[in-house]
Amino acid sequence: MRMQGGLEGCVLKDDAPFFYNKFMDCDGLIIATPVWTLTTPGYFMHLRDRALGPFSDVAGAMELKKMQGAGMGSIFGGRITIDERAFKSRAGDFISVGGAPLPNWVCLTLPLLHTMTFPPQVAIVDQMQVLKANQQVGSVLLNDKAVKRARQLGRNVAEAMGKPSDEVKYMGDEAGTCPVCHLDLMVVRKNSLECAICGVKGDIKVDGGKITVVFSKEEQKKSRLAIEGKRIHFFEIRDVIQELGPRYGEIPAKLGKYKSYKTPIKPPSKARRKTRA
Repeated sequence: MRMQGGLEGCVLKDDAPFFYNKFMDCDGLIIATPVWTLTTPGYFMHLRDRALGPFSDVAGAMELKKMQGAGMGSIFGGRITIDERAFKSRAGDFISVGGAPLPNWVCLTLPLLHTMTFPPQVAIVDQMQVLKANQQVGSVLLNDKAVKRARQLGRNVAEAMGKPSDEVKYMGDEAGTCPVCHLDLMVVRKNSLECAICGVKGDIKVDGGKITVVFSKEEQKKSRLAIEGKRIHFFEIRDVIQELGPRYGEIPAKLGKYKSYKTPIKPPSKARRKTRA
């Protein structure tokens, strides 16, 4: 899917269309990234938002296609172009490489990698975190165990390619707290926990000082990594648009006040920018 005309006609001339088309054509992918300040580099986040983002959402494409087939108008206004490649099955793996010796310094990287692949419904079959890979280029190759593990990770994604996403089994070494994304990043919600990536809610159980989290099968079906979870969100967005739509005409007047503010920091002149370049 690519809504609102896609990237080809965008005024920004960069490599986003190239990446988008390569992504849509692929059967499987492995995303590897270093860890910078607990998380992925900014250029990964920019690539995610620029080339894919919410407009690559498979559940949204499904619902919009139903609306078009029924002769209904889009919730976004106008007719939406849907890239049929959106419905293609894809498998993927993640590799996160950090210089720290302990996982608490790399805890946000693998979770954020999922934010690129869950809208287009990539079935993640494996993921690995490499530690003690310092700033020296190629130092990760000194870790024979990690190199061997990466080979297996590649085999796992190759084995899963071509299968429907609901038939792909997770083959990672660690099950994780969440049974859907197999990560441990949780948000505390009063007396329950919620997976920060999947959004599924679980009940906390304490037995003999050991803490476990139980996620019901029904709750797991609502995961953001599942079609049903994304479908629910599609209609949440529709409801918000329907609620605020009648008031959109108020925006120009309200926005004008803020546009008239004088920015305290003056940007460099065009001449200075050319000199720096």
